[in-house]
Amino acid sequence: MVKPVSQNQKRELVKGLVQGIRQDIESYSQLKGLLNRQRELMQQRDNQGLNEHNQLQSRLCHSLMEKANDRAQTLQQLGFAGNASGMMALVARLPKASSEQVAKLWNHLLALVIESKQINESNGKLLVAQQEVITQILNRNNEQAIDYGDLR
Repeated sequence: MVKPVSQNQKRELVKGLVQGIRQDIESYSQLKGLLNRQRELMQQRDNQGLNEHNQLQSRLCHSLMEKANDRAQTLQQLGFAGNASGMMALVARLPKASSEQVAKLWNHLLALVIESKQINESNGKLLVAQQEVITQILNRNNEQAIDYGDLR
């Protein structure tokens, strides 16, 4: 059960949401750069660099997930659904000037999330293609395999 929240608490919660959105915009911008770097490392087949890089990227993704969960809980404290539609409902209830500003920030964040997902999917496809090539090389059937010992 959600406790009743005073007007001052609501104002502070909304300020915190907006600040969190701004921080997430910065974090997702950083994530996009990391995803692009990940692709470069995969193309270069730099396994050690990729391993180190992926640890950093995983920490950032974990942080983003925690902040999204916090945002969902804050929305619920304010009486809204803890998801994107709850955020839009909150935005619609804000004064016009604030509503427009927060809507721009929210839409910017959503666009960055979509771009990051697309880059990540592209990286996944590259990884699958690389694995398929390796599998084909390692699992050639005996008829196609060249056994240099037989040529003596």
